[in-house]
Amino acid sequence: MKKISCKDCPNISCLIKKNSVPAWDEFIEQAKYQAIYKKDYSVFVVGSPIAGLFFVQNGMIREFVLRPHNDTEIIHFANDGQVFGHVGFSNIYSSGADAKIDSTICFFNNEVLDKMYGINQKLLYDLMLYYSNVHSESTQRLMNLSQMNLREKVASVLFYLYRNFGLNSSDELLECFNRDDIASLACTTTEQVSRQLSDFQKENIIEKRTRRIAILKPSELQDIIKDYYGLSQIVGV
Repeated sequence: MKKISCKDCPNISCLIKKNSVPAWDEFIEQAKYQAIYKKDYSVFVVGSPIAGLFFVQNGMIREFVLRPHNDTEIIHFANDGQVFGHVGFSNIYSSGADAKIDSTICFFNNEVLDKMYGINQKLLYDLMLYYSNVHSESTQRLMNLSQMNLREKVASVLFYLYRNFGLNSSDELLECFNRDDIASLACTTTEQVSRQLSDFQKENIIEKRTRRIAILKPSELQDIIKDYYGLSQIVGV
């Protein structure tokens, strides 16, 4: 594959590109490992050593934890320019990650990251803020899910997918998101999600279109969860 340089990468929100300085451009390009992961291909597995940090150049990555009976619970989606595999640098992964769709991934190993942090403390600071925000959002999500009823849980997930990943030109969620994903994020079953989606369709909040879900009234989804999240706040997962 042709390697995409950070200079030519369109992801201006990527923390590496955002904090790039001319003095280390050549170092980054030499140190960066870039690979294409096909849909459903594993990036790392639970229990493997943490070797570094991953960034999505383009595509979509799903991070998950394993539950009893081989069930999985999604904890994070990452798309263009976003970080994943950021639970630590010197231990083992407590989660796994795979490609939700065909994805191009950039990777920096721990040794390279240590050098980068020493050269560019603004990068280190921005990563610290990122980790803090992720932790805060995850904690809030878990607290809210423990108090939400089914209607609120499904509304919360739909609003999260809408706010974080957008809609296509037909007002539909990205095709890669399915009912199993919604059930996993909502900590419920696919059957319960299907019933709740039918209720939302009757209320003209959404519309089920074969394998896609159109969000017709996102403001009503937000209104359902307003007691848990501020009106200007993105629902984090």
